Amino acid sequence: MFSLDKNIHQCRHGRGRSALLTYSILLCALVALMFCLPVGGDDLRAYKYVSRARERQLEKLAIRINESVNPNRYPCESFYDYVCSYSKPLFTILGHLPELDDLMKLFTELQQDPEKFSAKDKMLDFFVSCTSKKWLEDCYRETFEYFKPLFGYIITKNYVGSNSEEHRNFVQLLDTFLLKAAQTHNFMHHPIRHRLQTLREKFRLPQIYLRPHELSEEYESLMMYPESYKHNVRNLELHRRRNSSYELGVERTMLDWSLYLYQSRNMPMSYYYPTLNVHLWMTLYNTTERDREPKRVHELAECLKLPPYAHVLDEARVLALVYLKAFQNAWVDYSTWLKPERASVNSDIYDHENRILSRFKLDNKKVFFILYGQNFCEFGKELAENIFYLGMKQNRDFAESFDCVFQPEPRMPCYV
Repeated sequence: MFSLDKNIHQCRHGRGRSALLTYSILLCALVALMFCLPVGGDDLRAYKYVSRARERQLEKLAIRINESVNPNRYPCESFYDYVCSYSKPLFTILGHLPELDDLMKLFTELQQDPEKFSAKDKMLDFFVSCTSKKWLEDCYRETFEYFKPLFGYIITKNYVGSNSEEHRNFVQLLDTFLLKAAQTHNFMHHPIRHRLQTLREKFRLPQIYLRPHELSEEYESLMMYPESYKHNVRNLELHRRRNSSYELGVERTMLDWSLYLYQSRNMPMSYYYPTLNVHLWMTLYNTTERDREPKRVHELAECLKLPPYAHVLDEARVLALVYLKAFQNAWVDYSTWLKPERASVNSDIYDHENRILSRFKLDNKKVFFILYGQNFCEFGKELAENIFYLGMKQNRDFAESFDCVFQPEPRMPCYV
């Protein structure tokens, strides 16, 4: 009996030593693997904040940017030709038309949403009538354009909640902007700043402006016929001109911001600043610069050495000042976000994103400049080069990012 027990214990000790040896080998292999993998401390910290979904979106953004710019144009000679001559711009503050896959997904989610309301039935009737006359892809796009508030409803319900990262980024960016604007003597009590403060608070719960019963009231007078596409289009055009509360006011802003956040899913901060922050500064400066005395505007234009094109009309001088100052502030805000002393996490994320973008010959700074430049493609080359892009010509990071051989113009010591 005791002999048997002794053998059993010996066997257990043998298995224990064998298991210990196995664990030791695995541990050594793991340590060796960690040293062999090209993952630094910054990567490990960034992985906590950069999800795989965000990495995929960053890769997708890089591909789309490279497809939207003209590789046969040199950005240092004509940035407009580089970012605008090859394709249409990718994004705008008002929310671009989602890609077809996203439209189909949102449409399906609307169909399957358990909430039943008359506005959704009318949307489906229009879609059916459209498919009898047009290609399916065109019908998805037209349905989105005519029934955009319904898509806003499903977006705020499924994607733009107060817990989403995009919503937090958006509100945080608004908070930072409003704080900086308050520290500027021109904007502390500016009505536009107060208006943005009010809209920010309302946008903490945007879904209350896109509720089903309110949408049904919005489309209550609209008549839709599944068999008559032509009549439906005419009725929708009349409805948008006469009755739609989502064309103006708070409802329109809540809808636009929600659509913007949907297109901003998993985007880097180098996307938010040139597509949102710069527009906030433009809105403020567009009022304050117009309140200046014409003599003062002319003095600033002379001091800043604006190109002759901007001196032809007073309006051109004002626009040049507005966009120059808006760009400078947006770039300073983005650069401040990157400063390690402000948030080391931000710089870790920035570096991690740059390692991904480098595979596409891009980085976050290039993303910022390209998306900023594409804001103004529709205005034409002369306006873009002589007014909208003035700030970039004074920006050293722009010259370094695109390997420009010329020296960037120094910022003039002008009180603007």
